[in-house]
Amino acid sequence: MTFLKRGIVYFLVGVGFGGLLYLFFLWQNNVTTQTTHQITSVVLVSGLIGIVSMIFEVDVIPITWEILIHFCLVYGLNSWLNMLIGTTTSFIWSLPFLGEFFLTYLIIWLVIYISFNHRIQNINQKLQEKLKINFNLLLPGFRTFSSIRRSKESL
Repeated sequence: MTFLKRGIVYFLVGVGFGGLLYLFFLWQNNVTTQTTHQITSVVLVSGLIGIVSMIFEVDVIPITWEILIHFCLVYGLNSWLNMLIGTTTSFIWSLPFLGEFFLTYLIIWLVIYISFNHRIQNINQKLQEKLKINFNLLLPGFRTFSSIRRSKESL
């Protein structure tokens, strides 16, 4: 996949995550109306956060630094979003906001980790089944050590 196509995919995934989180926070704060400007701002900044996530494709940077850079950029974009939609009038560097943002960031990472871990387990299971089938096709008369041991025990 080309860099541009990957960028578009990351943008759209960012819009999806950002939209869901925004809806959650609207529900949590009992907000009943939104302007077109606010919705457009959320879509734009969420997409940018998705593009920032492309940093995890860079193999040269250690993962710890990637996470730290990603966290700072997403925090900055989120603060900018709060200014755009009128939640605040200045860039937010308050401790309560940082704590709430960190908790949200951690929860999102946990969801992504569990999702990817589940997908990897499914892929590994399918690979093992495929290898087992291919092995049996290559050597149909071959008996495994466990089957040999079981046949000796039955004697």
